[in-house]
Amino acid sequence: MSGDPAGRVRAQARLAETAVWHDVTDATFAVLGLGRSGVAAANALARRGADVIAWDDQSPASLSAQLQRLDPRVTARCGEAYVARPGEIAVLSPGIGPTTPTFRRARASASLVIGEIELFYRLDRAANQGLGHPIIAITGTDGKTTTASLVATLFELAGFETVLAGNIGDPLCNYVGKMGTNAVVVAEVSAFQLITAPLFRPRVAVVTNIAADHLDYFGGDFDAYVDAKVAVAAQCGLGDVVIINGDDSRLEALAARIEAGAPGPRLWRFSARRTLAQGLTLDGSRLLWRTGAGDVALADTADLGAAGARPWGGVHNVDNALAASGAALAMGLSPADVRGGLMHFAPPPHRCEPVGAIGAVRFINDSKATNPHAAMAGIRGTTLGPDERLVWIGGGSEKDASFDELAEVVATRAHAVVLAGATAPLIAAALARQPNPPAVLFAPDLHAAVPMALAAAGDTGVVLLSPACASFDAFASYAHRGDAFRLAVQQLAAAMAT
Repeated sequence: MSGDPAGRVRAQARLAETAVWHDVTDATFAVLGLGRSGVAAANALARRGADVIAWDDQSPASLSAQLQRLDPRVTARCGEAYVARPGEIAVLSPGIGPTTPTFRRARASASLVIGEIELFYRLDRAANQGLGHPIIAITGTDGKTTTASLVATLFELAGFETVLAGNIGDPLCNYVGKMGTNAVVVAEVSAFQLITAPLFRPRVAVVTNIAADHLDYFGGDFDAYVDAKVAVAAQCGLGDVVIINGDDSRLEALAARIEAGAPGPRLWRFSARRTLAQGLTLDGSRLLWRTGAGDVALADTADLGAAGARPWGGVHNVDNALAASGAALAMGLSPADVRGGLMHFAPPPHRCEPVGAIGAVRFINDSKATNPHAAMAGIRGTTLGPDERLVWIGGGSEKDASFDELAEVVATRAHAVVLAGATAPLIAAALARQPNPPAVLFAPDLHAAVPMALAAAGDTGVVLLSPACASFDAFASYAHRGDAFRLAVQQLAAAMAT
């Protein structure tokens, strides 16, 4: 490493002022948090000659797997509080919220505070003659993962090298220097990641919706959460495209800023709930790209997933399809490419996923619905046959959410409700305030909720797990919870068959 501390400080200050990081040799970095993104960030910097110290307050024993993946040139400080070096650049884990002491300490002492997606952006900009790779960024409260996965599928089927990363799959920094010239990056980005991404500018930004979620992370400040979500779109400029939910009133302030700015990005809206005069819209059962030059037919709702023998529906999924189609069209894919992808795509697991049937009662796993807004989409989007009754399974750990609006939707759609987890009493109280509440049952855990829901459904119906809450009171993740639900259905079916 350079023996000139003042020179390193100057190099770091120079890096802080530019979006293209061709050379980080000897610059000092602190990577705070050794989760997947922290390891990826530290390794990407170490491979480029940076002086990296990685900090984590967990013990070395609890981080043994992460430490094994860490580049040997990274100095690890585990089980210790962060101590800053003069002028260093801090790369923060998305798990370190803006109200935490560690975040405030980094903000006060570092020359620059960024996150892993911002680090990827600045390092990747050095590729392709300083242009980097085209990035399609998808954010929003709900629908991010399905929309991002669908966008990636559209490009893969069209023959492009495609990287799907960020808040889904691998961290983006794992791909620095490993992509071909013509690769396309599809990045699912969360509010946690966007608060430390001051220059991150995608070619296309999609905002699926905005609803109250993760307010505990932002100290209860909903405006700060909204600002973080829309920042990725607000940073787009001339030549870029911003695609927003045309039914979300919270996004209209962003739309007004974009439309008033000159020059700026193009603004497209999507809606499956009303027919737009222009944008990505649903007209009857037809998905359309409606432009000033006329209508371009993309698909029919019956086409979605049909070629892959995994049909998918629900108005929220049509919204996802329209948003993803817009992103692909904005990047130059043809309507034929889009139609083919929509026909072959299968949604990721744990998102309105059929997991079996017992007699004439179907079970659907929507464990990814970790907030009330997502659960409302799942409940509204569940298609019922003429004689089918909906039984909703909800509850989990609390994220400072209100359940009143959810209770109104549940009361109009569900025949019965089975609640479990720490939030069960809160949801039950919200349901009790409805004029015609459904029957409410309490289960000690998710495994016990399954036979209770089956009994409540009667001879024919749909049991929907769409919890409206995080899973951390009983499960490691929403995926763990969804897998447990699937297993409970399979075990109950096997027991009833004997």
